[in-house]
Amino acid sequence: MKTVAVTTSADRAAAAAIPFTMAGMQPVELPCIEIEPVYDDLLEAVRSSALQADLIVISSRRTLDILWPDRDLPECAFAAVGRTTARQIRDWGGKVAFTGTEGALDLADHIVGSVGGKTVIWPHAAGADPAPLEQIAARANVFAAPTIYNSVPRPPADDEVDITTFASPSAVQGWTMTRSLKETPIAVIGNTTRRAIEELDSKADVIAPSPTFQA
Repeated sequence: MKTVAVTTSADRAAAAAIPFTMAGMQPVELPCIEIEPVYDDLLEAVRSSALQADLIVISSRRTLDILWPDRDLPECAFAAVGRTTARQIRDWGGKVAFTGTEGALDLADHIVGSVGGKTVIWPHAAGADPAPLEQIAARANVFAAPTIYNSVPRPPADDEVDITTFASPSAVQGWTMTRSLKETPIAVIGNTTRRAIEELDSKADVIAPSPTFQA
């Protein structure tokens, strides 16, 4: 049985491990990031601004958890990166107008023709790919892209694994604090993470076709 390193944050590692177990692999939780939300006053300002938005773009379930822990979503339309994020928005009573299945840039390509004259908010993590944000900013009437959390790299444990998975550039940074990208084949979620691997003179052997651990 192949062992697979799951490098996402400790609070998400158990859920991220489930698809690998179901696929007949043995996940090994090796968190390489810690999540640090920004200060509460800024989060409250983002929540207040969201009440005036025509469209809110959500890149991950983590964004929902940080901004609306009480699940009291605004009544405006949402655009979601990935079906899993879209499903959580609907489960919490939100209206999903758009769903991108291949990452943030794919979603931006889908919605850019619909944001003219509108107020759009895209809360995101520090270090997010600027290209999709810039694409929407160029067309929306009012656009805000507040950073609401940081993914802080941390070194993983030294368990031996057969395959290593990464879902963010921050996790790549954490891994390389103490370990090499040459140890195992590498699987990534998204082209932003793929580029982070390539910038370190390595390569991703597998790139998920959609932004989920299931893929």
